[in-house]
Amino acid sequence: MTEQFSARLKSSTAAIHDEVEHTTFMVDLMEGRLDARAYALLLRQYDVIYPVLEARSRDFAGDPVFAPFHDALLFRSDRISADLAALEGTELPVMPSANAYASHLESLDSPEQVIAHHYTRYLGDLSGGQAIGTLMRRHYALPATSLTMWDFTGIGKTKPYKDAYRRRLDEVAATGGDEQIVIDETMEAFRLNGDLLVDLTEATERRTVTVA
Repeated sequence: MTEQFSARLKSSTAAIHDEVEHTTFMVDLMEGRLDARAYALLLRQYDVIYPVLEARSRDFAGDPVFAPFHDALLFRSDRISADLAALEGTELPVMPSANAYASHLESLDSPEQVIAHHYTRYLGDLSGGQAIGTLMRRHYALPATSLTMWDFTGIGKTKPYKDAYRRRLDEVAATGGDEQIVIDETMEAFRLNGDLLVDLTEATERRTVTVA
C-alpha cells in the first residue's frame, strides 16, 4: 500500500522535529525551569514571524495548491500581540534568527513552500503546542487571558481538524503541487525554528534578558 503523503512528510522530518523540540530553551521552559518573562520572550519572536506567515497565506489564498489550507481561523498574530501586551513583553528584544525567519517567509515564491511553513507552525500549535499553554499555566501561574494564542475553539475539536488537514496534505499532488518541495521546505522551517530556539537558549543563559 502506498504511503500517504502526510505520513511521509511526518517521517521525513521526524529527526529534525525531535531535535528542535529538545532544544535547551524549550525543554527548560516546558519543565518549569525558566519563568513568565522567558515565555514572553518566545512570544516576542512569534510577534515578528506570524504576521508574515499570515500575510503569505493571504497572498496565496487563491492558488489552487494552497487554497485548501488557507483558513483565517488559524491566524494567531492578533492573539500573540494581545498576549504579549498582557505579559508586558512588547519591549523585549527580537532575536536575529526571528528576523531571518520572517525574511525567509517574505521570500517564498511557491504555494508548496507556504504550505510547508503553514503545516509546521499551525499543525504544531494544534498538537504539541497545546501543551505549552497548559504548562505555562501550571509552572508560571499565567492566566488564560495571557495564553489566548493556544485557544483554537473557533475551529471546533482539534482532532477532526487535524485529520482533515492531513487529508488535504494527501491531496497536494492531485491539485498540481510538488510534494518534494513541501518536504524540503518543511526541513527548512524546522531549521529556522531551531535557530530561533538556539538564540533564545543563549539569551537566557547569558541573562541578556531579565527573567525574574
